[in-house]
Amino acid sequence: MRKHIRKEKIYLFLLLATMVLSVRAQNSNGLTFLSNVSQASLINPAYQNTTEQLVVGLPVISGMNMQWDNNFAINNIISKNFVIDFEEFYQSVDGNPVAFASSSLPLIYLSLKRNKQTFGFSISDKVVANSYFDKEILQFLSEGLLPYYGRDDSFDPISFKAKYFRELSISYAVQVQEKLSVGIRPKILFEKFYYHIDNCRITTTTYAQEENFAVIPQGSYMVSGPVEIIYDEETESASVKPNIKPADYFFKLKNMGAAIDLGLSYKPNNQSEIQFSVTDLGFTSHKKNTYHIIFNDSLHYQKHELYQSSDSLASNYLSPEQAILRFRNSVPYITTPDLVTKRRYELLPVQINLQLKYKVSKNTWFGASNNYIGYKNHSNNYLSGFISTFFGTHFETAGSLTLNNFKKISPGLSCSYTGQKAQIYLSTNNILTMIKPTSSKNLNLCFGVNILFTSN
Repeated sequence: MRKHIRKEKIYLFLLLATMVLSVRAQNSNGLTFLSNVSQASLINPAYQNTTEQLVVGLPVISGMNMQWDNNFAINNIISKNFVIDFEEFYQSVDGNPVAFASSSLPLIYLSLKRNKQTFGFSISDKVVANSYFDKEILQFLSEGLLPYYGRDDSFDPISFKAKYFRELSISYAVQVQEKLSVGIRPKILFEKFYYHIDNCRITTTTYAQEENFAVIPQGSYMVSGPVEIIYDEETESASVKPNIKPADYFFKLKNMGAAIDLGLSYKPNNQSEIQFSVTDLGFTSHKKNTYHIIFNDSLHYQKHELYQSSDSLASNYLSPEQAILRFRNSVPYITTPDLVTKRRYELLPVQINLQLKYKVSKNTWFGASNNYIGYKNHSNNYLSGFISTFFGTHFETAGSLTLNNFKKISPGLSCSYTGQKAQIYLSTNNILTMIKPTSSKNLNLCFGVNILFTSN
């Protein structure tokens, strides 16, 4: 009896320790709060398919996931007319705008359990992006060039990175002991598009004697994708042409990467369970159709060419959208592209997931989860406490409270309905944003439909 009590005390200590663990994560991974959604194996490959059936996820909608972690809401950027409102954005954002976003679009998902083994296969398209820039650039865009004439200004560097790749994975989970299951998921990655502005600085200066105003971009950016960039010596400009081939839609074999997921699930007794996983240990790469583009000149405006963007009824008005378009059309004349000849590697943001669960009754679990994701210069954390329960034999739900970066608490909801032939599920770490998700600064939302086939 004392030995049993001692084990329970140790488990409860670990549970509480997890709830106060000070590491950082990308999302609450709400699917792991449920016991019968096969897509939880995408977070921990040791997860066993509990339906005992062949699970076939519907393309596109089965496991579709989107998430962002910003210090601004999306509706602070876009006006009611779907036009970017730079002044509203400037007034609403707290500090310099910082954004981290990702999404996953499933194309194929299969899972089958045989005895104590679960086999899985999936193909999905993924996008990861992050950005940082000086808030004062928003004011610069909303006012136009004219108010800045006669002065010199410098803005903090702009950084933006986005990549789109296709992931093909095969997973295997096995119960090696009565209490222990382990899983592995090797993955092949096919990078389709990559764009990176690395600390590009913008300065402005006035040459009073010549009545000339200059906008000076300094730095470079890199592009990899189905494009061809050609520099014309005669016009001293770079032209971008599409270079799309049918094979690019399926797999881009010349820009391949690799990754692996590892996980385990341990049940010290009938009431407790410990899950641990490390995912996305790997890299993407690009070389084919990759260009390094360097800013080598500045844009010059005579005084009579300057415009303002704050008053549409006044003279010299040019909207911010038209100004950006004019700048974009000028970029080929102030840059020089170089074809990259050496393969470049990009590490994936690594995720570390730890979860503890305790069974308090026949159909109810109490638990805590901590999930960490580490980018090169950023990390994030969702620390969750949750309770999950079955209502009848088909419907399961989990309620959670999530502490985002130890700053903000949000209520979450995960639920699933499993019938004889189909399963539907939904998970979010911030249920308050379900009504108006564009007003949220932090959101993770996952939805899916599975078709179930008897495998005997």
